[in-house]
Amino acid sequence: MKTQATFATARVNRLIGRALSGAAILLSLESSLQFLGQLQYLNEPLAFALFGILWATTLTFTYTFWFGSANYLFLRIHSLFMFVLLFAWPIILAKPVPSDGNFYPWLWWAFDTAWIAAAISFRLRWAVLYYAVLISATQYLFTLSIGGSHSVKQAVLDGLFTFLTNASASIIAIMLRNAAADSDKANAENIEAAVLQAQAEGRAKERQRLDALVHDSVLTALISATNAESTEEVCSSAQLARDALDKLSQVSSDSTEAGSVFCGDLFDAIIQAARKMDSSIEAKKSSAVQLVVQNHVAAALTEATIQAVQNSVIHAGSKANRELLLKATGNDLKIVIKDDGKGFRPNRLPKDRL
Repeated sequence: MKTQATFATARVNRLIGRALSGAAILLSLESSLQFLGQLQYLNEPLAFALFGILWATTLTFTYTFWFGSANYLFLRIHSLFMFVLLFAWPIILAKPVPSDGNFYPWLWWAFDTAWIAAAISFRLRWAVLYYAVLISATQYLFTLSIGGSHSVKQAVLDGLFTFLTNASASIIAIMLRNAAADSDKANAENIEAAVLQAQAEGRAKERQRLDALVHDSVLTALISATNAESTEEVCSSAQLARDALDKLSQVSSDSTEAGSVFCGDLFDAIIQAARKMDSSIEAKKSSAVQLVVQNHVAAALTEATIQAVQNSVIHAGSKANRELLLKATGNDLKIVIKDDGKGFRPNRLPKDRL
């Protein structure tokens, strides 16, 4: 049994994305100033087209982290587009650039938004490869006449500075994500433990019911038969035995699978587990019939209910009022979780969430 509880990770990812997108807008404004200052050297139609695409990728991932589902696809597109800019630089240029070692192509500022985008959207090994290739290719370009004719020493120092500053920020972002993932894992383990305990308590109640049946019916019949002396007492003992056999037969037909529980016992176990998540939750149960719930069904219902209560505690807050309604009618079970929290926007859920 596995419970997917990724609230902390999703929240941290969105916060990192929002911080990155806010910084990306400011850095893009800076690169825009550099771009406009270098127009005299550029093939304007091509340069404006590529610069427009760069802004489009920036605004797209900004939108998805602030108003959408925080999709990492657009971060990856933004990161990889930097290679398009880098390798298109020779054809973006229309005139020679200064060769005094002080000129930096406006790409240098455009790349500022890509480093953390790559670090948080790619797996670690691909992010490391991204850093190595983009930094090496960029600094090599800067040593060429089309890149400003920087010295090798200057290129190496610039590359180290780029790596250290951006890698530090990326490591912080990755550490935050790992901490959130650990929190989610602990939360999932707590929920799984609550589910298993609820199942165990439900089965324990079923065993108690069977023990009571054996004690009240079977033992009574046996004792009566042992002490029977008259014909009337023997007939009475025989009737008690038949009644006990009928009850045992009914139990056998109801409990066709090992670990099955009655819905009333399941409801009690679920309520007890839910109150461990929120001691003030208002629980109401109604069992007009005593349905027998198979083990896998009981596990699924318990897990879904506990997860819903946990989600309510996280999203609606610990001060919200919660209700747990459990009802059995006919051949159906109905479980409802309600709270008076502020709610959420479904369109902001990641695509892989239910």
